[in-house]
Amino acid sequence: MAKTVVALPDPAEADVADIVLPDYIGFHLRLAQLRIFREFFRVFEGTGVTPGVHTVLQIIRDNPGIRQRAIAELLMVREPNMTRLIQSLQAGCLISRAVDKTDRRARHLVLTDKGLELLDNLAPRITALEKKVLGSLDAAQRRILRVCLDQIRANIPD
Repeated sequence: MAKTVVALPDPAEADVADIVLPDYIGFHLRLAQLRIFREFFRVFEGTGVTPGVHTVLQIIRDNPGIRQRAIAELLMVREPNMTRLIQSLQAGCLISRAVDKTDRRARHLVLTDKGLELLDNLAPRITALEKKVLGSLDAAQRRILRVCLDQIRANIPD
């Protein structure tokens, strides 16, 4: 039997995603994530803020009093890792932790004024990042992307 030879594009002219695993969506998602993280670190350079820190601060801002465990479960982060992050945010005076009156082991998290100010100061950077990452997508395409990503997540149990 004759072997089928597939002509690969010239690497100098092709996007890596066209050469390596072109039909695997998971690979394309990973490439997009890596580029977004690289851009995040460029945009947030000098702030000391990582994607994880920014995400946790926004979650706490939008859900005052949320428990640490709920954030860990939402972000699929191991409890000890979340504990270290929360302790770091508290040490930086960005959040405060209050003991739950019904379960003394649980802590409710709230942003401090310093945490709120930090998020306010970072807002233009995150807006610029979102604009760069999603700028070529119109509102309808963004909604479709979000629906597709939600469907992918729903397909995979926690």
